[in-house]
This record gives sequence, C-alpha cells and structure tokens, in this order.
Amino acid sequence: MRKGGYLLNRKYRTLLASSLALTASVYLAGIVDSMVVGQILGTEALSAISLTSPVLFLKEILPSIFVFGGNTLALMYKGRRENDRADRVYTLSLLAGMILAGCVSALGIIFAGPTASLLASGGELAPLVAAYLVPLWALSPFTMAVNHSSAFARTDGMKSLASALPIVANMINLACDLLYMKVFGMGIAGAGWATVTGYAAGLILVVFYLRSEKRSVHFVRVVKKDLYELKEIFSTGLPSSMVYVCNFLRLFCTNAIILSATGTEGMKIASVSYSLNSLAFIVAEGAAMTLLPIIGALYGEKDVEGEKQALRYGFSATMFLCGIVFVISELFPQQLAGLYNFRDPEGLAVFQVTFRILSINILLLGPVYCLRSFFQATKRGFMANLIVVLDGVLTVVPIMYFLAKIDIYMLWASFPISKAVTIAITFLAMVILQKRLGKDNLLLMDAEEGRVLSFSIENKLSSALPAAKRIREYCLSELVSDKTANALAVSAEELCTNIATYARTPKSDSIDLCVRVFKERSTLRVRDNGRVFDPTDYRDDEAQEITGLQLVRALTNEIEYNRILEFNVTTVTVNNR
Repeated sequence: MRKGGYLLNRKYRTLLASSLALTASVYLAGIVDSMVVGQILGTEALSAISLTSPVLFLKEILPSIFVFGGNTLALMYKGRRENDRADRVYTLSLLAGMILAGCVSALGIIFAGPTASLLASGGELAPLVAAYLVPLWALSPFTMAVNHSSAFARTDGMKSLASALPIVANMINLACDLLYMKVFGMGIAGAGWATVTGYAAGLILVVFYLRSEKRSVHFVRVVKKDLYELKEIFSTGLPSSMVYVCNFLRLFCTNAIILSATGTEGMKIASVSYSLNSLAFIVAEGAAMTLLPIIGALYGEKDVEGEKQALRYGFSATMFLCGIVFVISELFPQQLAGLYNFRDPEGLAVFQVTFRILSINILLLGPVYCLRSFFQATKRGFMANLIVVLDGVLTVVPIMYFLAKIDIYMLWASFPISKAVTIAITFLAMVILQKRLGKDNLLLMDAEEGRVLSFSIENKLSSALPAAKRIREYCLSELVSDKTANALAVSAEELCTNIATYARTPKSDSIDLCVRVFKERSTLRVRDNGRVFDPTDYRDDEAQEITGLQLVRALTNEIEYNRILEFNVTTVTVNNR
C-alpha cells in the first residue's frame, strides 16, 4: 500500500505544464516583444516597451477575476457535487469577463496618448510608448477568451489544448513580430499588433474547447436571481486580480524611481532585468497556481489532509523549479542579456551585478506564491490579499525609495529584501490569526471532520482485499459496530475491484481511499483517475447491472458519484448501527 495522496501528487504534475502555459500567457507576449524589439529596433524601443509594463498588468485586473475566480469556484462547487452551480459560474464568468474586457479595451485606446505621457514622464520615449499602447489595450478581449478557455481546459483534463492555446498565440506573435517590423516596417506598433494577431488566431483553439464533449462545465441560461454568483466569483478571484493591481502599482512606482535615480541608461538595464525576471515569475507563479484547482476541489470535499498533502508537494515542486531558474540567472547574466541585443560594455558590467542581486528574490518566490494560492483556494481572503499587497507594493516601493539614495546596487537589493519582509509579516499575521480564531495550525485550516484513515493502493485486483481488511480493522478500532465495519469493507473491496476491472487505464495505476468515522455515520470515499466510471449507474458490456455494485447499494445508506479534475470520486455513507 502507498501513502495517501498519491493521486494528488500525480495530478499536480499533470496540471503543471498547462498552468505554466496559462501564466506565461500574461508575461510571454511582453518577453517575446522585448527580445525581438531589442534585436530589430534597439534598446531605446526596448525601454519604451518596459515603460508599458504597468499597463500589461492593469488591463488584466478585471479579466483575471473571472478567469481564476470562475475556475476555482466552479471546482469548489463540483467538489460539493453542485454541478448546476458550477455551470452557472462558468457561464457568468465568461460573459461578465468578456463584457468588462471590451470596456477596458475601449477606454484604454481612447486615453492611450495621456497614458503614454504619464508613463514616460513626458520624455522623449512618450511617442514610442503611445504607439505600443494602442494594440496592447486592443488585446484585452482576446486574452480574456483564450485564458478563460485555457483555465477550464486545464482542469477538464485537456492538457494539450490548455498548453497549446497560449503557446500557439505566442508562436504566431513571434512570426508576426518579424513580419510586421522587419518586412512591413511598422516599428514598435508592429510588435503590439503582432501580439493581437497571435491571440486572435488562438480563438480557433477556443472553438475546439467549446465544441469538446470532454467539457465538464457547460453554458446554461442565467436569470436575474443567478447574478448573486458574481459576488462569489469576485471574492474568490480577488486575490488573483490583486496580483495585477499590485504589479501595476509596483512597476509604475519603481519605474519612476529608477528613471529618477539612474536616467535613461538605468532604464535600459531595468528593461532587460524586468523582462528576464518575468521568466522566474512564470515558473514560480505557474507552479504555485497549479495548487489552486486542486486545493479548491479538496476544500469543496472538506478533505483537510488532502489539502496539506497538495500544499507540501506543490511547495517542494515550486522551490525546485525556482532553484533551477536562480542558478541559471546567477551563472549566465551576460548570455541572457545578449538575447535582447544588450551589449554595451559599460552597461553590461553594471547589469551583471544588479541582475545577480535581483535574482536572489527568486528563491523567496516559492513561499510567497504558494501561501497566496493556498489561502485563496481555502477562502482565507484576508490572508491571500495581505500577501498580495505586501509583496506587490507595500514593501518594495518604500524600500527601493530609500535604498536608491545609497547607490544603484542597493536599489536592486530592494526586491529580495521586500520578499523577506513580506514572508516575516505574513508569518506574524498567521500566528496572530491562529490564536484569535482558535485554530490548531498556522495554515488556519478547519479541523478534520470525523476520525480519518487515508491511504492509497495499487489499481489492481489483488489490492482490493487487503484494502478492505485494513478498513475493517480501522473501523473496529474506532469502536464502530461489526455490521457497519463489514459494510464499509465490502463496499471498498467491490468498488476497488470494479475500478480495476472497468475503469483502469495504463496511466491509472493508483486508488485513494479515505474512511471517516462520525458519531451517527461513517463514510468511505474512493478516488481514481481512470476512465469515467459511475458506480451509481454502471452496466457491463452486456448492459447488465454489475452484481458487486448492486451489493454496495444494498449495504449502504447513500452512494454519490462525481467527476472532477479527471477523477472518479465515489462516496458511500453507512449509518452507524
């Protein structure tokens, strides 16, 4: 037998690539444009793109609420087996997100000129900034549609499609960058319209998702009384949107500080540093946000032990990936700068030092982002938002302001220092809330319901009987009646046997079991990642009901089935007798 949570760890690995792709969709367009613009138009145009970075996050604030809030909330409802509410959340999140993205896009285009002047402090870069801003604002509805479908495709098990959506969009973006700037001579505006073209092409893949039979959520008719779900979507997605709010404020303020302290030459160094550091954000944020759908579903199931296991595994994976990015950043700063055609000897000498200082913050991204995702998924909105605000703006801006008065090297030390301060304040807040709320853990988790036995077995026929014996022995040790213990043990044996017989696939080699003993009842939850297998209504190849499943229904008082995150989740309840 295996340690409990084996399937959750595997699910994390399965979702990781598509989560990285989803996170990359926010950053990658700017990174690709920066690299190509640096190579074709030079470092002055590259600096102009860097000055638009705050807008890159500003335009994503409202759409992110409906992408991440809608996806996480829908999974919570599916975890509670409230599938109708999940469908309403899916429908409302897409419609509301598209409407607001369109409004944001229109307003941004109208005020592109004044915005450019503000971002460039009225300097010589303002015309270049304005030229890039117009297509950047036009991009909002396209990224909303692509990212919303990518998020739900990821949790519906369509991993290839979820990963392909942003990747295809950015591959077309790269090709059109070269075409629009080098062949058509469209200048910096061409880089922006190339991004719009890439995401417009990505809508073709959105259609594939909408037509797929594998979708677990569907469009439904919504009426006025259903609009209350928008409040839940908003509160669930707020920590994700606050990331963009704070990134916008941070970049706006830090760009102003850097321009004031170091001038245009310092801004060139900042442009390359920010763009390269975005690669670390993709890795850390993508790895941490992989936890959102998993922990959200477990929170809906009230699986406290599963939440802990998912967090431990996700944190380890995030730290491992951040460590790789950190090592590359520390060892090869000159080669990385070369990707942007940044080769000025004097500037490069300064860059190598400042970028290595900046890169220290990569090692601190893991705890900050993982805790944020965990608190968001478990509906601890105060803690999630506190982390976002501290990390995004409240620590780094004042620290940079004071350190910039010392020298340029201390200026860049503000990033790792602010991360350390954020972690310290977060820990202090967790300690205070633990005492105030009377929790027995720093993560502020609710107590596990009932007395629990959780373990995993191999998905094969020979594992069913030992699992049943272990469950019976546990129930008897908890003073459950012999009749109830036998009912749960037989149910476990029959369910595992039928899963191994009818639902097993080459990749579904494990089954998670969880027994909960309450005063009035006991429950058994069986989870596997095989093909769809609903024991409440399953027939064999001859359309006959399976005898073993009939026995389970006869022995138990209630049996429920749900399909979530590509898991078959069956829960049986037996009244204690």
